[in-house]
Parts: sequence; structure tokens; C-alpha cells
Amino acid sequence: MANREQISLLKSSVKRWNIWRESNPHIVPDFDRVDFNGINLSNANLRKANFEMALLNGANLQGANLTKAIFVGSDLRNANLSETDCQGMKLDDADLGGCIFRQSNLRSIDFSNRDLRNIDFSEADLRKADLRKSNLERVRFFKADLRKTLFTEANLTGAYLSSAWMQGTKLQQANMSKAVLRYTLDLTPAQIESAKIDRNTKVPQYLKIHWTSENDFHCEEK
Repeated sequence: MANREQISLLKSSVKRWNIWRESNPHIVPDFDRVDFNGINLSNANLRKANFEMALLNGANLQGANLTKAIFVGSDLRNANLSETDCQGMKLDDADLGGCIFRQSNLRSIDFSNRDLRNIDFSEADLRKADLRKSNLERVRFFKADLRKTLFTEANLTGAYLSSAWMQGTKLQQANMSKAVLRYTLDLTPAQIESAKIDRNTKVPQYLKIHWTSENDFHCEEK
């Protein structure tokens, strides 16, 4: 059950909240089902906090410590999670529509089988993150670290991956029609050939696509 004193302290002052957390490192904050719509929690220490079923529509969480925080079933629509540390965060059944994760630490996070359309992951660290079978239509991965990220069977239609780091990124059966892969780093012909592309897919300049039919192609390094 949510703790009223903790709720009041967090809503009144992030600075005082962070001081309290430093003095009480073993207390796990509980904000189950609390209404935080539109709140400014930037730079708050929310490590391991429970936000299950909480309302955080439009909340500003920029720079917050969200490691191992629980957001199961929470409403995070249009929330700003830029520059946050999200390692170990639980987001099962959370509504992430319109979220911003710019420059966030999302290493090894599970985003599989999710509707993540239009989310901004620019410059985020998504190494070894699991995005298999997710809808990533028009998602921004500009300059994101996607090394060993799993995109197997994901929908990346119109996704913007320019300047992303893609060494070892898994693209098997990923739909990359109209995706922008200009200036991506360490992308190989084998990765491209494992995905589904179309003539509007923009590959980096060091790769060349040879179309053998309307749907079949061969990729090679220039």
C-alpha cells in the first residue's frame, strides 16, 4: 500500500526527498496507484521505488535514478525519461505512448512484444536490450548504442537509426522498410540480408544493395 508520508514528501520537494533517501537507504518507497500526472520528479532518487499502476502521464523524470524501479501497469504516456538510469526497471503492461528516453541507460531491458511506436531513444544505451516482435514504427534511434540489441521480428518500418552503433545487432526477420540506416556503424551485409527491407530503406554508404527481383536482394560492402 502506498505510503502517504512518502507521497507528500516526494510531491513537496525532490531535494528533501533525495536527502531523506540518503538517510534511509533500506526503505523501499511505495507509490502503488498514486496520481503523479504531470509531476516534476527530475533528478529524483527513485531506485527500487514501486510505481505499480501509478499515473505518470506527462511526468518529468529527466535525470532520475530508476534502477530496479517497478512501473508494472503504470501510465507513462508522454513522460520524459531522458538521461535516466533504467537498468533493471520493470515495465510490464505499462503504457509508454509518446515517452522520451533520450540518453537513457536501458541496457538489457526487456521491451519485447510491446507497442513502442514514435518513442524517442536517441543516444540511449540499449546494449543487449530485448525488442523482439515489438512495434517500433517511426521510432528514433539516432546515435543510439544498439550493440547486440535484439530486433528479431520487430516492426522497424520508418524507424530512424542514423548514426546508431549496430555491431552484433540482431535483425532476423525485422521489417525495416523505409527505415533510415544512414551513417550507422559496424552494420554488415549479413545483418541486412537477415532483415526485410524495401527500395526505400536507406542503408549506409559503405553497403550496396543489388535487387534481383521486386522482393529479393543481395547486399555487399563497397
